[in-house]
Amino acid sequence: MTKDKLSRNAICLLGTNAVNSILYMFINTFLVAYFFTITNYDYKIISLYYFVSFIAIPLCFWLLGDVVKTKNKVWVYRAGIILYCIYILMIAFMKERIVEFYLPLGFFYGVVQGVFWVAGAVLINETVGEEKSSKKYITAKSIIGKICNIIFPIVFGASIEYTSFFYIAKIIIPLSVMQLIFSFFIKDKNKNKKEIIENFNIIKYIGYIKKNNANKVKTLYKIMFYEGIVNYLLATLITIVIVMTFKTTLNLGILTTIFSIFSIISTYVFKKVYKNKNPKKFIIVSAIILTLSVISLLFTINKTTVVIYNAVNSIFMILLINYAEMKRYNSAESYKEIKEKYLVEHQVVTETALGISRILGYFLLFVISILNNIIYFKILLVIVTICILLYAKELYKD
Repeated sequence: MTKDKLSRNAICLLGTNAVNSILYMFINTFLVAYFFTITNYDYKIISLYYFVSFIAIPLCFWLLGDVVKTKNKVWVYRAGIILYCIYILMIAFMKERIVEFYLPLGFFYGVVQGVFWVAGAVLINETVGEEKSSKKYITAKSIIGKICNIIFPIVFGASIEYTSFFYIAKIIIPLSVMQLIFSFFIKDKNKNKKEIIENFNIIKYIGYIKKNNANKVKTLYKIMFYEGIVNYLLATLITIVIVMTFKTTLNLGILTTIFSIFSIISTYVFKKVYKNKNPKKFIIVSAIILTLSVISLLFTINKTTVVIYNAVNSIFMILLINYAEMKRYNSAESYKEIKEKYLVEHQVVTETALGISRILGYFLLFVISILNNIIYFKILLVIVTICILLYAKELYKD
């Protein structure tokens, strides 16, 4: 990779991930909203859907770790894209009956994400692991993703409002095909290597971490644990709050578009701040402001507080998430043996840490949905608030 340009692999990974951000938004924002409205604002189904999804994701990482390490990881990556397309087809075909099959659909969605990311995370790590490259890649990925988030939420929201949810699923299918086309230009760097590649071995890797006191990757695993709550559970909670407050998918789409513009500006600031080697002040400021914005929802949930929270979140959360993503893909660079021998194991442990917190988070959401009391919902927001501070604390470490 040259100093000024991303490699072809990096550009193609950007392409597949741009489409993935659209698919992810469709499923994790508008599908959540659809489940929520069709069940008369009962979020038991949403919590169980994600609970089984987040069990399946780390399970796939563990089961496919050896295949990704010793075989052709690009083929695994393409398999994930094909499964994504099948998942969208299933939603379009089943229509309103998806509510009857939310558990198997949730588990299958987890398999889709697991197969896609077990290879995708390693490919990104191999392609842009070096610090300057990861900053450039993640900034570009974030901006492209947010541009997509400006265009597509209004398209999705208006189309669902005036046609149907399942009409959008049919529009998504060509995007899945485009994602597959991008993947055919991605090459596996290790495919033609002559040296013998060791089999996938988590126990040996953990032994290496303990023996060498690899503090940077240990910190990363803590960051990923908190990210499961801060990035994923919180996003679902806020989608629930927006739908309850504004009632329509069109409003959801408009708000998502507006706040995506804020996120693009924030990402540009992140790039400038990181270039000047002074990101830690922004971590502290972001954590404090995010915490205050969540606390505002504890006192009252109305249109004003929801809009204020989302504006703050779109500006400051993206700074923390971008910084965390950089750490995910360059933390192994300080350890030659991890980079050369244990990159797959490293990503599997990373995903496991992320998965554990997501499973716990959505289990708590399920319990709260049974209790059906706004007080317990706000208690969960308090837990999320504490996790934001702990997340920032770990990000602050070198």
